[in-house]
Amino acid sequence: MIFKDITDLNFNGVNISAHHEFSHEKVYYYEDSKAGLKSLIAIHSSIKGPAIGGCRFKQYDTFDAGLSDVLRLSRGMTDKNNIAQIPFGGGKAVIFKDGIKSDALLTAFADFLNLLEGSYISAEDIGITLEDIQFIKKHSNFVFDNVDPGPYTAKGLFYSIEQAINTHLSENIQGTKIAIQGAGSVGKKLAEYLAGAGANVFISDIDKLKLETINEKNITCIDDAFTFDCDLLAPCAVGGIFTQSSIRNLNCKIIAGGANNQLLKTSIADDLHERGILFIPDTLINSGGVIGLTKDFLNRDEAKTEEALREIAYRVREAIIFSKEKSISINETLKRKDL
Repeated sequence: MIFKDITDLNFNGVNISAHHEFSHEKVYYYEDSKAGLKSLIAIHSSIKGPAIGGCRFKQYDTFDAGLSDVLRLSRGMTDKNNIAQIPFGGGKAVIFKDGIKSDALLTAFADFLNLLEGSYISAEDIGITLEDIQFIKKHSNFVFDNVDPGPYTAKGLFYSIEQAINTHLSENIQGTKIAIQGAGSVGKKLAEYLAGAGANVFISDIDKLKLETINEKNITCIDDAFTFDCDLLAPCAVGGIFTQSSIRNLNCKIIAGGANNQLLKTSIADDLHERGILFIPDTLINSGGVIGLTKDFLNRDEAKTEEALREIAYRVREAIIFSKEKSISINETLKRKDL
């Protein structure tokens, strides 16, 4: 077993604190070779409280790729939790997927959490299900195991998309064309909400089996949401999809989705703005998940949780209005205006 605070180390050929994504308090590495676990936990900020954020079980080509992901994601969680006005900092975990996900691996990850003594609290994310988190809870108290954040993320997105279409396009959501990339727990639920409100919804996923379960009225399965001619594109799968080259293929007026770190580089936000596409950052719009995760901890009943989800949309409206007034991107708005 290896447990290291690697914040100030040169580890696996990488100078951690000199990394271009680094602005963090702590970065930890844990390895249990018997369990097949290699994992990183990054704590970006604990100023407002313990760092919270999901855990990813994902295949990375290199150590640096996993490190870059956990650093970017944890920084995004700080921003997201701050905008959501919850008393937590930002953190994230990644597990390097080198084999199968096993009980032994999840137990070893619980041991990793216990060593941090509550400075980081984990939750589900790509590759880690709510059932996995509930298993981890048997060995560690430092997880949110009683809520699936997906539907809460989708509900917050739905309210925000409604507001964005109304504020930016001066249109009602009924009849608008919305393309969703990703039919997972967030994308599928979002599609249902939007279709129920009268939008014409088009959805794609690389996993065609997920699309086979969709049969609601007003939802059409397509091959590629990314290039689809639509009013709004909602990325709800993986991040890093918007690059200088890929945005040339976009045929939408608004981008607003649940995927984390959608921009490969933050400068892409300005490129989208110059192209006349309104990009709503994920840190602003997809905080419904953390609102749902922490509702019991904060003693919020369903009415208060619903109110908090609707407040996401109010902040989106404020940001759009400010960005229009100043002729700047919403990313730039978030730097200038406290929402």
